[in-house]
Amino acid sequence: MAEYEQLLEQSIWDITRDHVTFPDPRQIKLSYERARTICRHSGMTVDDILNLRPRFWEFHRHFVTTKDYSVTTTLAIHWNLCIGTIAKFAHGRKDLQPLLQDLLSFNVCGEYLLTEIGHGLDARNLETTATLKPDGSFELHTPNKAAAKAMPPTTPWAGVPRVGVVFARLLSNDVDCGVKPFIVKLCDATQMCPGVISRPLPVRNGARALDHSITTFNHVQLPPGSLLGPAELASKPRIDFLTQIWRVSVGTLSLSLLNIPALRQSAFIAGTYSIRRHVGSNVGSVTVPIISFATQYRPVLAALVQASAFDAFADDAIKTFCDDSLALQVRHAVASCFKATVTLGTQTTLTELADRCGWQGLFAYNRIIESAQSLRGNSIAEGDYTVLCIRLVSEVLLGRYKLPESKMKDCRLAKHEAGVWREAQEMMTSLVVNGHRDDAYNTYILPRSRALVEATGHRMAYEAAFTGGKCTPEVLALFESICVMSDLSWYCEYEEVSRKVLLSEDARAAEALLPQLVTLLQETKAQPWTTAPILEEKKWDEFLRILPAFQHAARDLEKASL
Repeated sequence: MAEYEQLLEQSIWDITRDHVTFPDPRQIKLSYERARTICRHSGMTVDDILNLRPRFWEFHRHFVTTKDYSVTTTLAIHWNLCIGTIAKFAHGRKDLQPLLQDLLSFNVCGEYLLTEIGHGLDARNLETTATLKPDGSFELHTPNKAAAKAMPPTTPWAGVPRVGVVFARLLSNDVDCGVKPFIVKLCDATQMCPGVISRPLPVRNGARALDHSITTFNHVQLPPGSLLGPAELASKPRIDFLTQIWRVSVGTLSLSLLNIPALRQSAFIAGTYSIRRHVGSNVGSVTVPIISFATQYRPVLAALVQASAFDAFADDAIKTFCDDSLALQVRHAVASCFKATVTLGTQTTLTELADRCGWQGLFAYNRIIESAQSLRGNSIAEGDYTVLCIRLVSEVLLGRYKLPESKMKDCRLAKHEAGVWREAQEMMTSLVVNGHRDDAYNTYILPRSRALVEATGHRMAYEAAFTGGKCTPEVLALFESICVMSDLSWYCEYEEVSRKVLLSEDARAAEALLPQLVTLLQETKAQPWTTAPILEEKKWDEFLRILPAFQHAARDLEKASL
């Protein structure tokens, strides 16, 4: 038997640096140039961003977000997190107006540095310090490696000056005044500012490259006006901190909207390819399009109906989120329900669509796998959706607030939602002794958190699609069936119906919608924004022509026909 362990003694098997491949600075700069064109074309204003006007939300639901996901990430940080935070503190501060105008025109790129290597969702415990000096200025410093900021882009590769909203612990006369936001110049168009150190991370597999970085500060001197807000300890530190990072909650909803155009575009790619691609049949030389197989048309239909239902859900979620008459916890809970439901559904569907394109689905140039990986990153950005679900479920089960009630209590998904939450409450009552810190809670409730939130999200999405009037009965039926299939055992137990019946209902729902497939693909309006070579023979031929060709040097050099 071969002793492969001996290979580890050979230097060529040291894989330490195999994945340390950095982004191409030229591509990084191009992405930022693209971001600038969107900024200047969009007409986005400070009021749009600060007060969450329609223009702000519309951007996140547009196909332009699918063209270059690194641009979309850049603008999500730039508009929502950076400008949104600064604008909140800009009233009465004339000194901030020139900066806001430079940010709006993308003469300066805005960043947001909250998370630290040692502190993610417990950001209230971050360790970066900003020490108040006698002259009113501040000294920003990273005291240890756990306090390094991760992972917003901060390198000079952007070719544009950068300013960051940096969260640091304000120290005044040796008194800890809590976490505060500061405006910090990070770099100009060619080099880092004094004391700011940016270490770019290797490229993230499958996603469009961006110069994500680890950033530290070495006794950086900040002017008095860099502090956003008062230089004093808040009477309610926790509420004060949550207010300061409010734009993270906005991002929970706004970034999740990107799933909608991604689903539509991916359905268009996989669906169009499946119509074009033919395979042999059992009838002589006759070929049939692979879209005729249920294993092929099912995920395409799933993407189309999810996009439609999630789009309707987005309308309702945005309306609720912007309703100041509702408690802040409830508004954020609805955003969390949207994020968890849309993220889980999209990831499952995009993975299946990529698989159904065969080996072609493995490559980023056909867009589906790139969309999946980029959106996977968004599921963690602005709060890991699993942790958001844990927090939401804990607060609801502890009675701190209630989720918006169903408007269609007799519908199938509403009954499912009520049933799984009732089941969780019963488990909480019978098994958990010491609240959400109890070992039993950790064992029995936490693993169910995502499923509970998803059940509520499914109900909310279905109600929105039903009442919004944008979805046909066939689309609604298949969306409902997709939701049912995600928890088949519950429906078997509580509706007293067999798996065979539910599986048959699901098959019939897809079959009933199939005649509308071509129309639904056209209605996505994804074609102008989609460049995948597998869409048509001409595009595939053009793609082959740009690939390098290796051939025997002694052979006739006539061009090979492809």
